[in-house]
Amino acid sequence: MADVSFDGLTVTLEEVQDNPAKYARELERAKKSPGYAVCRCKSGPGGTPLRLVIRRYGALFHLARWPEEGYLHDPATCPFHALPTNDQHEGEESFEAICQTPDGLNVRLDTSLSVRTVGVVIDRERREIAPNTVSRRSAPLLGFLQRIWIEARLHEWTGAARSWGTCNAQIVAALGVGKLNGKSMQDVLYVMRRYEPTEKAAIAAEFDAFLSRIKTSEGTSERGLLIAELNAVEPSKYGFVIKVRQTHHSFFASKAVIDQVTASFRSAWTLIGVPHARVVALLVLERTKDGNLRVIDIALQLCNSSFIPCDSSYEVAMANRLVAERRRFKKPMRLVPGDDTLPDFQLTDTATPTVIEVYGMHDNAQYLARKTQKQALYARAATPCVEWIPPADVRSVRLLVAAT
Repeated sequence: MADVSFDGLTVTLEEVQDNPAKYARELERAKKSPGYAVCRCKSGPGGTPLRLVIRRYGALFHLARWPEEGYLHDPATCPFHALPTNDQHEGEESFEAICQTPDGLNVRLDTSLSVRTVGVVIDRERREIAPNTVSRRSAPLLGFLQRIWIEARLHEWTGAARSWGTCNAQIVAALGVGKLNGKSMQDVLYVMRRYEPTEKAAIAAEFDAFLSRIKTSEGTSERGLLIAELNAVEPSKYGFVIKVRQTHHSFFASKAVIDQVTASFRSAWTLIGVPHARVVALLVLERTKDGNLRVIDIALQLCNSSFIPCDSSYEVAMANRLVAERRRFKKPMRLVPGDDTLPDFQLTDTATPTVIEVYGMHDNAQYLARKTQKQALYARAATPCVEWIPPADVRSVRLLVAAT
């Protein structure tokens, strides 16, 4: 991972991401003058420094790529690298559900964040649409969570250690100071901070301030979103209790919500609390009339132990092996139906990018047909491919040697 410089300091990006409170004063001074930090992954054109945006998030500061300069960063090792985006004319309206802007993401979710609680439920975020006009698309919760992982480059592994503190910093940088359903991103979405004993009081106060904005008054309910790692889901007298890591707060959920989660996210559900895997959740929170916080919707993303997204327990095992062997790779994310033929993983440290396929289902005709289709595609394109067919031991799979 690259080094970064600000206020006369040069430290690893990992150090800043894992200890944001430690560098808050220096980052605040650098934000005022000269107005940016510097990434040391490489130099820009003519030897100019690669600037980084310093953004305030609560009481802390985080680093993000400078607008339109992501492509200048080292694609192999730097999380600030990004491909150039298509230019948009000022004022041009986009109908995509998730759009990149210089300030961060502009998102429209298919979940309401402000609703009437009496009479007929009305989505206050929708507006009357004139006949023959095209409305903006909306994203499902899982699609939004997966897009965040892509924007934060958390679906790629370059060899640097990754904790929840790293994830928090890169997610916050990707979200920026954007909009979500027309509201300020930072007002309606909270990314759980990594627990730091020396910052215990400040972290609790920051989280409580966010939760205080989730409220139900006479006739109106204001909701909030939380991104956190799941710790456990336990039955209770009135349904279930959802516990997340990094906080003692618990959230309640009905049996209907949990039934929907177990049906929609089976692979993730079975690995909650398992040491070699991680399950990240995007929770939609609402305040009950009694003042309790309940989960009314949820999306789960299964990850390996280093927060690389995975689609099955077998993929978790393969991703953990790749991390342990210090391979560079990425997980292509399936965001639309046409992405079904994307590989499970792709090694990026071989002379030619090598795909890895984990064929774990043997009794599903549709899955087997897609397997045959993938194999034909790789053969026609002469794409190097490594296959693992469980229950064979993942350690028995021979990987191509990394290029020196």
